[in-house]
Amino acid sequence: MISFDRFKDGKRYALTFSYDDGCAQDRRLVELFNKYGMKCTFNFYSKYLCNPESRGIHPEEVRPLFVDHGHEIACHAHSHPHLERMLIKDQYDELIIDRINLEKASGTIIRGLAYPFGTYNNDTFTAMDTASIVYGRTVKATNAFTLPENFKEWHPTTHHNECETAVRRFIYNVEKAPWRAGGVLYIWGHAYEFDNEKSPVQWEKFEEILSELQKRTYDIWCATNIEIYDYVNAQKQIRRSADGKTFYNPTDIDVWVAKDDEPICIGAGKTVVID
Repeated sequence: MISFDRFKDGKRYALTFSYDDGCAQDRRLVELFNKYGMKCTFNFYSKYLCNPESRGIHPEEVRPLFVDHGHEIACHAHSHPHLERMLIKDQYDELIIDRINLEKASGTIIRGLAYPFGTYNNDTFTAMDTASIVYGRTVKATNAFTLPENFKEWHPTTHHNECETAVRRFIYNVEKAPWRAGGVLYIWGHAYEFDNEKSPVQWEKFEEILSELQKRTYDIWCATNIEIYDYVNAQKQIRRSADGKTFYNPTDIDVWVAKDDEPICIGAGKTVVID
């Protein structure tokens, strides 16, 4: 039996992070992610990013601090509004202005969004389609490792302040439960929360968590949000022959499947026969 439960390099699990606002503490946070080989999506709202008087991240920092180290830059809407309270045209303007400013700063094509305040409505989805935004991250914790049916409602596993239990379960699955189908651990937050003395997870504790996760990267793919989105969609485009033995990958992304628990790569643009 061929299973489509593998990620890049045949790994069973994926790990991704998402941090909002572009606050000053992102400078320290990105250094931790780089130290432990993790990937993160940083969601900026460009009204703050482009304010020369802010103490947060500035446009000239975006490439050297984030993009050059493989992290993703995504939208957080231009002025961080409650999108669901706005007319659809105004929602679109918030997204497209943010895209334009972030693309100028990052030199990348921006395709993701973290909803400001975690709120949205059906008009938001239409505005996203018009602005070519392909996924939206909410703030609703699932405490699960499943991928979303609709990437416009991508619910994370957990906020970092409540992540320790989920991390322990995730590590247990990686080490002790090879029969499971894998999954994604998705942690989100704001970097300034690590400075809060009342937060259950502060800088030192978070670094311990990253260190423990790094020890299991032999079976964990560390990826940005958009990398996971693109990989999953590439998997869905694999074409299979009627007898179930020939697989063609029409995308530009290598995709892994498994037969009898052995990972097999179906390379970008390649045809593979699996008896």
